[in-house]
Amino acid sequence: MKPVDGYAPGYTPLKAWWAVLVIVLFQIVSLIDRTVIAVLIPEMRAELGLNDFQISLIQGMAFALFYGAMGLFIGGLVDRWSRRGIMFAGITIWSLAAGATGLARDYVQLFGARLLVGFGEGAISPAAQSLLSGIFPRHRLSTPMSCFVAAGIAGISLSFALGGYLLDLFTAHPLGGWLDGLAPWRQVLVVTGLPGVAVALLAFTLREPVRATVSRQEAGWRAFFGFLRGHGRLMGGIMGGYGLTAMATQGAMIWAPTYARRVLELGPAEVGGMMGLAVGVGGILGGLSMGLLVDRMFARGRRDIALRLSFWMLLLVPPVTAAGFLSGSADWMFAGILLMMFTIGASFGPVLAAVQMIAPDAMRGRFGALAVLMANLGGLALGPMLIGALTDYVFADPAQVGTAIALSLLGLGAGAAMLIAWALPAFRLRIGMA
Repeated sequence: MKPVDGYAPGYTPLKAWWAVLVIVLFQIVSLIDRTVIAVLIPEMRAELGLNDFQISLIQGMAFALFYGAMGLFIGGLVDRWSRRGIMFAGITIWSLAAGATGLARDYVQLFGARLLVGFGEGAISPAAQSLLSGIFPRHRLSTPMSCFVAAGIAGISLSFALGGYLLDLFTAHPLGGWLDGLAPWRQVLVVTGLPGVAVALLAFTLREPVRATVSRQEAGWRAFFGFLRGHGRLMGGIMGGYGLTAMATQGAMIWAPTYARRVLELGPAEVGGMMGLAVGVGGILGGLSMGLLVDRMFARGRRDIALRLSFWMLLLVPPVTAAGFLSGSADWMFAGILLMMFTIGASFGPVLAAVQMIAPDAMRGRFGALAVLMANLGGLALGPMLIGALTDYVFADPAQVGTAIALSLLGLGAGAAMLIAWALPAFRLRIGMA
């Protein structure tokens, strides 16, 4: 079948955007299950007797260990097997594991359940990135990729708002039936986790794009690692910068509700609503606007625009957001998060598109998985862990969590900008600008 306007054979614009819609829904469900725990920390901490460092491991490292460690393996499967089948299996696994998190009776069980959530969610991003890059032409790729990233932000936003609302609701009116007797925070985790099993069936409405025929040698792991070695500046700069950017932004987002409740003494529903608004409005509007802008500029020949925008935002925005956490004002803190999400958070989609543009066709799943590995080791493991460690072991004062967030934003933002700048010349050469 003849391609329509640059789309994959068999795809019309309508079918292509249906695929985007399904993937967006998967990503929203993923991020709700992943992030809702951030609103429940005070109750979880009190019942299980955990400290901030343990909580940071549960929020980040436990999830990211399997999410990151299995990501490259799953990326290899994505490059060879059915992407929709891989997404179906991943969604089913993480949804069951997310529900089981609410039933954990001790720290070990909680950690194990989060490992399985990470294992299941490790399938969605490599498969989605590979599928989208196979469907859309290069000059239209940043917009659907930005929709994918914006869907994650929508999921985070919904998780804050939904988590706070459900926690208040189940505290006042606990659920009965087989959930009777569970603490409200546990009921929230079960109710938000299990519906994903039904959502997973939508994977079978997607059509697999035809892949380019390549030899086993071209698609093998030796070729993959050989490409990384041969493009060290390009891949080190982009992936390292992407990881540090995720550390800065996601660390701040994950700890912001705790700062607001612990230091500013806001209630869970108020925190959930404000975080949902700041993250959702900033990330979604910024992400979609950024995707459209980058596609337009790319079509005009400015093919390095995604990385150049990312560099300037990383230099200018973190100091402003850090000031919000040092102000002692809820309004200024949430304004800083809104700005961060509208700019830095919005750049993730175009950067992912840039990664797919430089990836050989036979390695798209693994390159997507590598980006996920860097983002989640940084954003979900090291970023939250750094803030927890600063609070517990440097300041030795839970009330200094805002200062810890501010310091991480300043240091990590500057480091990410330097790495992106280092990669830019090699990126221009790879995409034919130099």
